[in-house]
Amino acid sequence: MNRKKTKVVISWSGGKDGCLALYRTLKAEKQVECLVSMVSEKYERNHAHGLRLEILQQQAKALNIPLVMVDSGDDYEHSLIQALAELKQERGIDEIVFGSLYAEEDRKWNEEVALKAGLKPSFPVWISKDECSRLLKEFITLGFSAVICRASDKVFDPSWPGRMLDWEFYEDIHTKKDCCVMGEAGEYHTFVLDGPIFSKKIHLVKSGVVLNSGLWSLDIEDCKLVDKKGEFDCIFYP
Repeated sequence: MNRKKTKVVISWSGGKDGCLALYRTLKAEKQVECLVSMVSEKYERNHAHGLRLEILQQQAKALNIPLVMVDSGDDYEHSLIQALAELKQERGIDEIVFGSLYAEEDRKWNEEVALKAGLKPSFPVWISKDECSRLLKEFITLGFSAVICRASDKVFDPSWPGRMLDWEFYEDIHTKKDCCVMGEAGEYHTFVLDGPIFSKKIHLVKSGVVLNSGLWSLDIEDCKLVDKKGEFDCIFYP
């Protein structure tokens, strides 16, 4: 007798936390229906990391998972709840997966939004604050490749955007005082380019660093998808 798989959506920013949550969700053999990202159609970027929408779409193609972009309009929370309720009605979604780590206020808000949409909230990468180093090590060890796309100017200089999340980064981030090594307080954000759940990898073609509202941002203008060539044992879920 085949057990019915739980249908889920992934709250999606394009970064490492959500990507690791997606990885664990697939490992748990849940059925990922789509990624859901809150965006501004006016500015043509997503809210979480300021990524251009076409870049976010390319990432979803590399993962081979549909992307649902929800325009926040004048009411971010209402727009998200409405979109999730519609996905529940149209696709039979049971659960929404979040990449929250240890911030209690963040988790509480996510739980409230999920319940208002009639969905079960799931937090597969929820940890205690002192487990951040282990989680960052796991992300790198699994073979994920990510680039720093935003970094606070209170903590970092403009050389950090564009850096890869590799072992050199792992060592350097631990030297930063009063900084979460996973960037949970918004110290830095990432854009994932490749990993064991990607069917193709993302190659950045054109980008530049800009300072905006206290954040050094890697403005990715263009990218392309390239074949994996066997670097990773790709876990492919149609």
